[in-house]
Amino acid sequence: MSKVRHTPPKATKSHSSNLTQIQSEPDINNAVTMSDYVNTNRNKRFRPGNSPGSAPALVSLDLEYEQDPVISKCLTEQTVLINRLLADMGEIKSQNYEIKASNIEIRKSNERMEESMSFINKQFEDMKREVEDLRKERLLQKHYIESLEKKILDLQHKSRSSGIEIRNIPQEHTETTSSLIKTVSKICGTVGVSVQESSIRDVYRLPGKPSSSTTPRPIIAEFSSVQTKQTLMTAIRDYNKGKGKDKKLNTASIGLSGDPKPVYIAEQLPASTKRLFYQAREFAKNNRYKFCWISNSNIFIRKMEGDKQVLIHSEKCLLDLEPQNTI
Repeated sequence: MSKVRHTPPKATKSHSSNLTQIQSEPDINNAVTMSDYVNTNRNKRFRPGNSPGSAPALVSLDLEYEQDPVISKCLTEQTVLINRLLADMGEIKSQNYEIKASNIEIRKSNERMEESMSFINKQFEDMKREVEDLRKERLLQKHYIESLEKKILDLQHKSRSSGIEIRNIPQEHTETTSSLIKTVSKICGTVGVSVQESSIRDVYRLPGKPSSSTTPRPIIAEFSSVQTKQTLMTAIRDYNKGKGKDKKLNTASIGLSGDPKPVYIAEQLPASTKRLFYQAREFAKNNRYKFCWISNSNIFIRKMEGDKQVLIHSEKCLLDLEPQNTI
């Protein structure tokens, strides 16, 4: 078979004008050197001081510091100072821990103390209320006791309302109730009061130690009526009124043997009233009260003739009168 050869087409004018012919240089080195587009002065990248390339310079600098004795001494002192500061900081931390622990203990102790104070305060308030209740109860009991004492005193006065007390009568060796009745009858006859022996309900000498010749024990005589007693007491005051000490009622005037001795007769009184009567007499003497007497178990004092009589029913009455007389 025969070979057919075609003729290549002719190049057009447009293609030929746009194409540029490039020559290839077989020697690449010469091409690089000859090329205008290649920059032979390249800029190097900056390398920091801690890069491996700079290590020899640092080593040499440290060696230089170590070789300098001043710098070495400063480094040593700084090292010692830093170690000391670290130790102090450790100690401060330890102290802070201890302070925190101590604060916790103090806080707990304060809480316990507050609880104790609250408990004590509650106990104190309870005790205060109890004391106040006891004070009120004591005040009520005091008033109640005073009322009972007054009632007892009234009963004593009532039981003694018809009795008299005769003092300074010598005691006989063979003294009997009959002899005492005769003595009372003699007293009544001396002052001008007629009293039958049957009107004397009871008569006796108060018990106690054996009486001596100077201080005989008093005699108590109880009459059948208060009126009889009042009549006798009035007659005795009239008999003694205006007479001297030797002429007043005495043992000789009532027919008793022996040296004459004054005879004192008063209403039969309880011990408390008797003590108050004594205090009233002392008060009247010290404050120039002219009169002090007792009637129906009531104590009276009077400053002067015509003045108002004052009833004394307690020691407080005398205390209230004291400032008025000292002004």
